[in-house]
Amino acid sequence: MVQFRFFIISTLLLVFFLTTAPAQSRRIESEGVKPFEFALIGDVPYANVDFRKFDNLIKEINADQKLEWVLHAGDIKTGLSPCSDELLRDRLERFQQFQLPFILTPGDNEWTDCHRFTAGSYQPLERLAYLRKLFYPQPGVSLGQRTMTVTTQARDPDFSEFVENVRWKKNLVVFATLHIVGSNNGLLPFSARTQADDDEVKRRINAALSWIKQTFTEARKSNARGVFLLFQANPRFELAKGNDKRLGFEEILNVFEQESVEFGKPVILAHGDSHHFRLDKPLFSSGTDRKRIENVTRIETFGDRDINWVRVVVDPNSPEVFIIHQQIAEKN
Repeated sequence: MVQFRFFIISTLLLVFFLTTAPAQSRRIESEGVKPFEFALIGDVPYANVDFRKFDNLIKEINADQKLEWVLHAGDIKTGLSPCSDELLRDRLERFQQFQLPFILTPGDNEWTDCHRFTAGSYQPLERLAYLRKLFYPQPGVSLGQRTMTVTTQARDPDFSEFVENVRWKKNLVVFATLHIVGSNNGLLPFSARTQADDDEVKRRINAALSWIKQTFTEARKSNARGVFLLFQANPRFELAKGNDKRLGFEEILNVFEQESVEFGKPVILAHGDSHHFRLDKPLFSSGTDRKRIENVTRIETFGDRDINWVRVVVDPNSPEVFIIHQQIAEKN
């Protein structure tokens, strides 16, 4: 009888160990992939009349203890307002009011479109050089009162000027910014356009293609559960291939398609440009069947006079990985 009781107790202990050990292992594993949140904004602030609302936005985001960082999808002024040193420095000072790490990807309004008369008739490439110097003074380090370290494409000797293209990883999710801008990715003609402007577009597209491929390679290698890509332009997903308005984006969209399909897990393509919040699945595969690529979601930010923000909840343990919430600033 004693032996039988010993056998029962031993069996129960063994069953308990076998059933609880995996659960404990899962708990330990999940601690490294806890959910986290961040803020996404873009196309702000545009004009002086927007400053009060933008200040409200900064205060609201700073007061949110759940957020890890702030991402800005570019266009920090209107396309017609001056591209002066003073205005750009003003925007930097405003962005530095964010207490969290702040990461900006450039838009066309702050350099590509600066050739316009009302914007000051600047040479766009000169403004691009100033923009990089001003907003990326320490390559690989974010802006914001609290900074974070990121990997910059400028570490690659082949793309040493692209300090603005950065990548980082948190809890098995990979993030990257890409310098892809409106005005057909900088291809729109203007009277003072030179061969150097055309060459810049080709080089920037090549840099973006390389950075996209490297980002997905990193995601596959590290068995990442999701990829989040941020850029400024609306690349005209809805237009047919070969449309003139897609010429500056065609190669990039092809690579988005190829890499996303191969990755097979949730991918976010986040951008601004059109000035209204949008959440959809805009990417289709090539071929006559044109199947929707279900693992890809597009987020377009609020912008212009609509000064609100997007909360992105990242849960690596959920099938969707990315959960999106519209945040309407209470005082705006």
